[in-house]
Amino acid sequence: MALRFAVTASVTFLAWAFAAVLSQSMGDAMTLSASVWLATGVTFGALLAVKPPKRPAVLTGAALATIALALLDGLALVPALAFGLNEALCASLGAWVARLLRSTGPEGRMEPGKAYAGVLLGALLTSALSASIGVTLWTWALPEPIVVLAEWRVWTCTTFVGILLIAPLVTSFAGFKVKRSGGMASSQFLAGAGTFLLFFAVAGLIFSADVSDRFSASLGPTLTYLPLPFIVVTAILWKERGAAVATLIGALALIAWTNAGGGPFSEIEGFPGEAVIEVQGYVAVMALLVGVVNALGATAAQALAQAQDWRTRYRQVLDSTRTVVANFDAQTGAAAWGEGASELLRTNAKVLLTVQDFIAHADPQEQPALQADWRDLTQGQRDHILWKNTLRWSDGRVASVNAWLSSVRGADGQVEQIAALLEVEA
Repeated sequence: MALRFAVTASVTFLAWAFAAVLSQSMGDAMTLSASVWLATGVTFGALLAVKPPKRPAVLTGAALATIALALLDGLALVPALAFGLNEALCASLGAWVARLLRSTGPEGRMEPGKAYAGVLLGALLTSALSASIGVTLWTWALPEPIVVLAEWRVWTCTTFVGILLIAPLVTSFAGFKVKRSGGMASSQFLAGAGTFLLFFAVAGLIFSADVSDRFSASLGPTLTYLPLPFIVVTAILWKERGAAVATLIGALALIAWTNAGGGPFSEIEGFPGEAVIEVQGYVAVMALLVGVVNALGATAAQALAQAQDWRTRYRQVLDSTRTVVANFDAQTGAAAWGEGASELLRTNAKVLLTVQDFIAHADPQEQPALQADWRDLTQGQRDHILWKNTLRWSDGRVASVNAWLSSVRGADGQVEQIAALLEVEA
């Protein structure tokens, strides 16, 4: 138990430290602050991904990493401990909010849309609360005064964007195992790689240092959002894991180009650091688009899997009871046969195009009565009938069938369909 705790805490510590170093390398020279803070996203995402017994270890690793970074920045031990507690407290509260919406429904399935909404709310809570506490700690720990509102804005925005980028990456790769089969098709991967390269090519042109010379000062900002459709298509093709990786790489590239003075955001700044705020908003929009696409895709995949599951169960019940389902048009008699009809009826059900084809294979003496029953059903004089017949096919095989037919009425009360349930005797 102690070993597992130490391993989880150590992995969290190293991941947090790597994310912090990467974030600091993305600093803006004008504001002397990080343009995105990825480390809290590691804490937030890990708290969503791991099981409850491992969460204390995650918080311990993140808090220790925060304390170590604060000490390296020259803070005293007590303020460093306070910043470590701030990281653990705010991330745990935000993750708790996210888990409330990630909880499974009555059928034990997580709703992807609600889950992503939980991530957004949790990220907003974590970033705003940690910024509020953090700025308060800064005013206490630092000897020189700080601009409280500006610090709070920078802390909140960088943390929020970092969580949007890192948390989906952590949660999507939780429990990931390499498989020899069943993964993404090579054609799908190559198509996603192509759209991702197009994203980089278009973004590289728009966020280059000479964007105003290439597109003119007015056209450059107009083309700012042109790369986004390519990252969205990449997310659709690469699914959740690939989309998370592509979004992170693309976002870091956009931030780096903007920090280097490239792109339309750096062309005109009303105040120092305005370009950083604008690119943060741009990256947040990109992450939100990809997140919504992933949620919609996961919802569709979940619905498809559920439909296939019920289809399998439905087929098993019909096969085990030797039952065939059919549907006849009340006006034309056109037949629509369910799965397994040919096997149970001992003939090709596709040749039974109408109910008249079905009746034609019954005993000739019974056919007039069957025709009368059909007229009664289609004219609404009767709602249910039972046919018991021995059907004789052209190849000499026979099938003894008990058929329950029921009329299906439309909104106007007229009979539109005839639903049939055929039990075939062995």
